[in-house]
Amino acid sequence: MPASTASIDDARAVLRDTWGYPDFREGQDEIIEAVLARRDVLGVLPTGGGKSICYQVPSLLGEGFTVVISPLIALMQDQVAGLKARGIEAAFINSTLSHREIDQTWTDAEHGRYRLLYIAPERLDSEMFKARARRLDVSLLAVDEAHCVSEWGHHFRPAYLQIPEGRELLGDPPTIAVTATATPDVRADVIEHLDLDDPLELVHGFDRPNIVWSVFRAESKKQKVRDVIDGVDGSGIVYASTRRGVGSWTQWLNGQGVQAEGYHGGLDSQARTRIQDAWIDGETRVIVATNAFGMGIDKPDVRFVIHVDIPDSIESYYQEAGRGGRDGKPAYAVLLFRPPDADTQEALIESAHPSGGDVRRVYDAICNAGQVPIGSEPDGPIVVDEDVVAKLTDLGRGKIRTAVELLERQDAIRVLPRRRHDGLIRFEEPANAVRNYARGLKNLRLAGFVQDLLRTVHADAFSGWWRLDLRRLVRRTELDRERVSRGLHYLAERGLLQWHPPGDVQRVELTMPRAQKLPVDDRAVQSARKRAEKRLSYMLRYARSSGCRRRFLLTYFGETAPERCGTCDVCLGRHDEVAITPDDEAALRGILRNVADGEPRASWFEEADRPVRYRVDRLVDWLVRHDYLRLDDPLDERYSVTEKADRFL
Repeated sequence: MPASTASIDDARAVLRDTWGYPDFREGQDEIIEAVLARRDVLGVLPTGGGKSICYQVPSLLGEGFTVVISPLIALMQDQVAGLKARGIEAAFINSTLSHREIDQTWTDAEHGRYRLLYIAPERLDSEMFKARARRLDVSLLAVDEAHCVSEWGHHFRPAYLQIPEGRELLGDPPTIAVTATATPDVRADVIEHLDLDDPLELVHGFDRPNIVWSVFRAESKKQKVRDVIDGVDGSGIVYASTRRGVGSWTQWLNGQGVQAEGYHGGLDSQARTRIQDAWIDGETRVIVATNAFGMGIDKPDVRFVIHVDIPDSIESYYQEAGRGGRDGKPAYAVLLFRPPDADTQEALIESAHPSGGDVRRVYDAICNAGQVPIGSEPDGPIVVDEDVVAKLTDLGRGKIRTAVELLERQDAIRVLPRRRHDGLIRFEEPANAVRNYARGLKNLRLAGFVQDLLRTVHADAFSGWWRLDLRRLVRRTELDRERVSRGLHYLAERGLLQWHPPGDVQRVELTMPRAQKLPVDDRAVQSARKRAEKRLSYMLRYARSSGCRRRFLLTYFGETAPERCGTCDVCLGRHDEVAITPDDEAALRGILRNVADGEPRASWFEEADRPVRYRVDRLVDWLVRHDYLRLDDPLDERYSVTEKADRFL
């Protein structure tokens, strides 16, 4: 346990000596005092609010070491690199390490080499962890991105549910759970699912006064993006909801003379790293990205974050927009919204949420593709090739991915972590045919590459998928990694083999023999969809709200806020008023009567088409601005009529 004699003054001394900060930020000191008192803690601090300090500083004050559960490889690598740069012994265990390296790291931890050890949540279920856990002198367990334990959270990760069992094996050390985005529902889930014992629950700092929050119902999104980029100096992020959108916006920005690069999950890891580093170093001004970008990125001087499509939840929006202005200087969070955008997100929910029957079909397709007979278990992992599963099921990729997540939640399969260096290879021709191909090549370098490849792979690569560590092939061929990758793609294009680069393919293990008809919890399937729809409904309410943006966000996350912030688009009156005509009088009276009768906004003109509902949004804005309506609760869209409205009615 952290030393009970250590005080908050001792912690401040560590902060000054090791990190160079004169004092803790508000909220950090209260959390650290609780940790030093060996009390469980749930700390909700905003993006860039210094969550990691809350467990890193106490780790240097007592005996033993801290185990940090972290969901992202890049995040744990960055944190370990930062700690080492400050002279702190730290390490990580994740899928980028070989079995031998993982074993050595656990041995070093057992012998007290580290102050902090970062692991992915899936490691808690590994035999290596279970064999060593009771021999580890763990003084503190830290759970980063703790919202991942909640199905109400926007990044639910089933492996987080294993944390209480892992903590018990470690001797029940005190636990600190931290996150940047957690509604009251999510916080209740974190406390329950992590089994926190009477924790200090501290929610602080969602208010980012240096960020100017704005929503624009722009007829021309391109013109508004141009206005922001021209009007704000410095670097920024443009978020789009699809890879196609990333490509088109990147192309348009470069055509406008703005240095921009696109980033999404379909790029290989080398390309993503190159694009990210160029932006962080200031070589690229704007990065255009899907929501795959940003977690763990620490660039303090981002001056604007523009969402050209509406995100799927307030949590996602706040986290992404909150990457602006971490240096405390002014930054602009801009959401561009048009009524059809709601249709796009609703279509994405539809495309990403399968029925119970769809989930069962995906399970059967995975088993069939892996040649697993009913009642049997495969010898090893099964490759989930989305193209093959899509062909067998006639389902889109979104539904396939969600079905795989639901199968994992149901404990029918276990999704294996994707590895940084390991790709999957399968030859389409016998070994002799590949050798003959190499002998017939005039290009001696390519012939040598093929021969080196044949010496590297196992015979299993000719009968099924085999895991190829690119590092081994790089060493054997004495070529750089990019040329090795190009060589493998060249051979794949000629039909000699199939090749999935590292991180490009998913592998799963069956947790039980293949069922003839897998039972699927339809309630869980429908529940997942309802949660997604509810999160989107709040996002749409934010986009069309007639009230202060900052008040809406703070209320959503359970903090109090004044009615007006004085800096957002609503408070500053940045929008042109809708032109009211005599033809609008009936609609205005209808809205006011609905409010006076206590009818929820969702029922106003609910049969009307979208253009009419968009017009209602503008009319409501007019009624609020001219003191006919008062917005009492931005989250529930609850209004009340004023005396002026009573007289009008």
